[in-house]
Amino acid sequence: MFKKGFAIFVAMFVLFTGFHVVKPVHAATSVTKYVTANALNVRTGPGTTYKVVTTIKKNLAVTVSQTKGSWDRVTVGGKTGWASNQYLTTKKPAAPTPPKNLAEGLKTVGSNKQLILVTSNGYNTSNAEIRTFERNIQGKWVPVLTTTGHIGKYGFASAANMHEGGKKSPIGKYSIGTAFGRYGNPGTKMPYRKITIDDVWVDDPTSKLYNTWQSRSKTRGQWKSAENMNISAYTYGFVINYNTQRTPYKGSAIFFHIGSGYTLGCTSTSQKNVVNILKWLNPKKNPVIIQTPIQELNKY
Repeated sequence: MFKKGFAIFVAMFVLFTGFHVVKPVHAATSVTKYVTANALNVRTGPGTTYKVVTTIKKNLAVTVSQTKGSWDRVTVGGKTGWASNQYLTTKKPAAPTPPKNLAEGLKTVGSNKQLILVTSNGYNTSNAEIRTFERNIQGKWVPVLTTTGHIGKYGFASAANMHEGGKKSPIGKYSIGTAFGRYGNPGTKMPYRKITIDDVWVDDPTSKLYNTWQSRSKTRGQWKSAENMNISAYTYGFVINYNTQRTPYKGSAIFFHIGSGYTLGCTSTSQKNVVNILKWLNPKKNPVIIQTPIQELNKY
């Protein structure tokens, strides 16, 4: 009798209060998923009526932080929004099989005769492929070196989404700056500067010396923070000419240097590779470096 009365009470409560069961929103721990559609819209909210934030391509990796029904809250390339999880999978796609020569077909390197190409499988990985190319007398790109390396801890970011301390490497095409090392010139034709214990790279965005190589003793008091240049990672390397306008907070000290794991925004590979690339670089051949997810190589 009690059970029957309780059931009637519950039914009356639902009828008169409008109480209903709400479909739960799952706050997931960070999960990596991959796009299965050729093009997938990322929107400001979980539905097709919301404004499109960006469109992402097939096989691109995204970070999922929340699920609401058939929609996932995703972050990719520094942007966050909602995408239909019908077109997302946790199964990692096979790495795209690149053509034998990735440099052929690039449209932004017409005046360059040496090219360093750094690619990754999506934005959210620190693993990278490093390839170098040189034009022959017929003007064709000839592969020189193919190896592996690393970029920022949190992968790539567009220049618009770069910020000081973000631990991401900038995508884009950049000229090659000063070569450097803690020892004598290893044989590069690039302008070379030997690092001393007094050398620092200013990373204080409020300083007039932001994103420049300076003498610690001569500039003391002109900055609040600076990176020590006399470290093992900089045994050999070169400057990637990123943020040469020295825009505050947009990132500093972006180098190509020695390393065996993720960086704080630079690009790294083995000492042998770095030295071989330094010996190969020739300022007369207008060398450049392009850094990009492999899926967006066609932008260059």
